Amino acid sequence: MNQSEFEKFVQQLRSDDSLTYEESYHSIKGHVGEVLAQLISLAQAETEEQMRSRLVELIGESVEPEAIAFLSDELASPFYEVRLWAYSSLCYSESPEANAIAADFKDKNPDEAFL
Repeated sequence: MNQSEFEKFVQQLRSDDSLTYEESYHSIKGHVGEVLAQLISLAQAETEEQMRSRLVELIGESVEPEAIAFLSDELASPFYEVRLWAYSSLCYSESPEANAIAADFKDKNPDEAFL
């Protein structure tokens, strides 16, 4: 995926049209490894809950240590949807480390609404 395509798909992730969003999500999903650092940077800078949660969901497709560390940090987000996607990604990851982080979060946060 070249930079121009990446930027186009990221812009489309912001769409309120579900078909546009889903198409862009799946276009990036197959290339998460190539664009992981950019996705993390974008997510860290994002202040809008819906877009940040979409980026967190995409980052959750990766089992790279930097993705797991980022998702772990997002468990402390003030945004419900961001925490939900971070937890879900860690919980269902193929990484035992990610699974352990999710289990620890569940144990320490029994009142979290999505648990």
